[in-house]
Amino acid sequence: MNEAKCKLNNFINNNQTQQDIISVPHSKRMTIYPIISSCDIYHHFVVKKYTHNENNFHVLKNVIENNADEFSASLQKSLETIGSSSNIMFLNKHTTILTHSNSDCVKSLIMDVVKNQNKQVSIYFTCTSQVNLNYEEKEKKFDENFLEELNKENINITKIDLTQVKDIINKIDFVLIGSEIVTDNGGIINKKGIKLISELCLLYKKPFYVTCQAYKFLKIDKNKCSKDFYTFCTQTVTNNFNNIYEFVSPDFITLFYTDIGIFPPSNISYELSKLYINDAFYF
Repeated sequence: MNEAKCKLNNFINNNQTQQDIISVPHSKRMTIYPIISSCDIYHHFVVKKYTHNENNFHVLKNVIENNADEFSASLQKSLETIGSSSNIMFLNKHTTILTHSNSDCVKSLIMDVVKNQNKQVSIYFTCTSQVNLNYEEKEKKFDENFLEELNKENINITKIDLTQVKDIINKIDFVLIGSEIVTDNGGIINKKGIKLISELCLLYKKPFYVTCQAYKFLKIDKNKCSKDFYTFCTQTVTNNFNNIYEFVSPDFITLFYTDIGIFPPSNISYELSKLYINDAFYF
C-alpha cells in the first residue's frame, strides 16, 4: 500500500503531469484531486488496521478488501450525515436558494428538508454549460439528472442563465453549492460561474454556503508542485473561455457544511489535520 501511494504521489508531482492537467480544458482535469485525497485518507486508516507483518500478504489482502467495502459505505453514510444538518441551515418553513451545477451533497440536504422536515424549498439553478462550449455531454446529463430527481419531489426549480443571477439575488435566502475540491486555505475549486455568484453574494450580503464530504479536502504542498500548478490550485483560475473551473477565495465563503461538522473557511486547515490526528473517519 505504501508503494502504491508513493507511485500515485510521484505521478501527480511529475512536472509533465501537472502541465498536462493544466492544459486540458474539460472537466476530467479535476478528477485526479479527489482520487489523491481519497486514497490518502483510505491509506491512512486502513494501514492502522494492519499488523505490519510484511510477510503475511494474505492478511493484508483481506484487510484491504474488507475495508474497501467499509470505505464505500462510509462515504454514502457521510451524505446522510450532511443531510441531517439541514435543520440548521433551513430554519424557515419556506426557503428560496440558488445553487450552481449538480451536487450529491446539495441534493442530500434538500431531500432531507423536504422529506423529513416537511418544509418547502424553491431553487434557482445555474450551470457551466451556459458559459463554456467545452462542457461535456455527460456533465450536462449529470445536471439533468440532478434536476429530475428534485422535480420528482415536487420541488420548485427554475433554471436561469448566469447573467440573470443579479436579477434574482434579492429573492433568495442564500446560495448553497457543492465543491470539486476544498484547498487547505479554505478556498474551493468549482465549476465556472461560481466566482461571479460568490462576488454577488458578498455585494448583496447573502450567505454563501458550501457543502461537501471531507475527502474533498486537499492539502497542496507548494514545495512539491510547480509554480503554475500551485497557482492553478490555490488562486483565481484565469477566466479563459476554455476553463471549466474557477477558484473561490475563502473570503467569499460563509460556512462549510460537511460530514465532520460545520465550520468557517478559517478552520479547514485545522479540520484537515484533525482527520489524521483524531481519526475523524472510522472504518
